[in-house]
Amino acid sequence: MQFDKKTLSIDSDDDNENYLGFEEFLEDDTNRMKKKIAREFEEMGDFYLKEKEINDNRSLVQKRKLIPFILKHSEDKYSEEDLLSFSINDIRDIYKQIKSNRSSFFSKLFKFVFNL
Repeated sequence: MQFDKKTLSIDSDDDNENYLGFEEFLEDDTNRMKKKIAREFEEMGDFYLKEKEINDNRSLVQKRKLIPFILKHSEDKYSEEDLLSFSINDIRDIYKQIKSNRSSFFSKLFKFVFNL
């Protein structure tokens, strides 16, 4: 697009000529910038949604590894649907708690049997 110097002139001696052209140029420029920024936001949003989806899939894989142990040793305290609805941090906490309870049981049993 070819710009005329008179269209972009803002000198005080131009006698109010071509302000409509200048105003039109500013509106066009503003609309172009709005569209550019909107497109950038959309691209960033798509990127972050894909990243969140990848992280959710990773946490689901980790959950699926821990859930069978929890179901086996939790004495029907949790269902698989409940555990899948929990966050990965909650699943890890439950897993650690069950694992520590089991290890303390065996250590108590060991101490009892060998009278330590």
